[in-house]
Amino acid sequence: MKIKAKTKTKKKTLPKKKKIKVSKPKKTKPVRSKKNTKSVKTKTKKKTLSKKNRPSSTKKLQKKLLPIIEKIKLSIFGLFGLKDFVAKKVNEIEDYLEKRKAKKKKEREIARIKEKKEQEKQRILEKKIKLRNLILEKKRKIKEKKELQKIKAKEKREKEILRTKDRKEKEKIKLAAQKLKIKELRDKEKQKILEEKIAVRGRIKEEKLKERLLKEELKEIKREEKNKIQVLRDSLKALDPRLVKIREQFQAIKARKREEKLKEAEVRKEAREEARKILEAQKAEELLKQKVVSKLERYSRNMKSIVFQINKRYLTLRRTPLRFVDHIAENGECFIKNEDAVNEDEYLILLFIEGENAKERLRKKITLEDKTDLAETKLFKPKNVFEASDYMIDRLARMFEKERQLKKAS
Repeated sequence: MKIKAKTKTKKKTLPKKKKIKVSKPKKTKPVRSKKNTKSVKTKTKKKTLSKKNRPSSTKKLQKKLLPIIEKIKLSIFGLFGLKDFVAKKVNEIEDYLEKRKAKKKKEREIARIKEKKEQEKQRILEKKIKLRNLILEKKRKIKEKKELQKIKAKEKREKEILRTKDRKEKEKIKLAAQKLKIKELRDKEKQKILEEKIAVRGRIKEEKLKERLLKEELKEIKREEKNKIQVLRDSLKALDPRLVKIREQFQAIKARKREEKLKEAEVRKEAREEARKILEAQKAEELLKQKVVSKLERYSRNMKSIVFQINKRYLTLRRTPLRFVDHIAENGECFIKNEDAVNEDEYLILLFIEGENAKERLRKKITLEDKTDLAETKLFKPKNVFEASDYMIDRLARMFEKERQLKKAS
């Protein structure tokens, strides 16, 4: 089916021309002619252009408008100041007509292009229909093949089912024959087992008789032995006083050994209690030492950081660096000294807590002894860590300044 292209053409109307008014001069009053005095009014009615009569209508309009335009030119040619105005209007009308022709050409081309597109669409639709028909035929053939395959498969299944039934029947017959054979074998085995049981029972009876005879013989032997033992006892009664003395000596030896073991156990208990008390005391001392270490830990950290920063940034290469020594866990002391110092007594700053034991050290304040310039001691609370660090930095800075001044003087 071919679809015809319907090109809708809108009804176009020509624009109404404006009224051209001629200005009258005041001084000179020329003779008025009917053609010059009348205002030119060109009005075009709305015309609907059909597809067939488009070129004829435009030509008619051109023929009608050209003489009017020439008359307007001749009438206005002699007037003052309106020549350019009229020429512009005439040019505008001519441009309008040319634009109208170009639009009509474009519309025709658009209609042709639409028709071509619709024809191409129809061709594509026909191709698609053909392809669909081919696909449907292929699908139909495939369905037929599948149906044939299904029928063949059903026949094969039925044949296989019949074969399986025959096999099962044959297997059932074989199983029945095997069961009969198994029953016969079981009956034979049962008979053998019964015969064996009868033989075993006879043997057991014979063994029981033998055991009874042995028991009777053993009883007789025991009786004879008992009689012999009684005879021996009668003969040993004369030796009873000697045996009593031996028994008493043996019991005394046992009692001594028991007393010795009890004494050793008491000694071990006492040693364990003493060891436990010693361990408890050591643990208490260690806890106190740890408390002392935790009390001085902040101060020791500040001293380490001060020594590290001074050695890294402020000391020269010629001067010997400082060293921090920590004996808090042993003596509750830590100090700063020069690396060149031979003895530990040649320290610069010493931090410690007075007291012989850890208990006394926990009660007292922290003391800081300075030997940079003059021996001074200062007390600090555990909270005043920053005050102590500022004090140490000031004292070390003064010492370094004095050393520099002495070098300059020398």
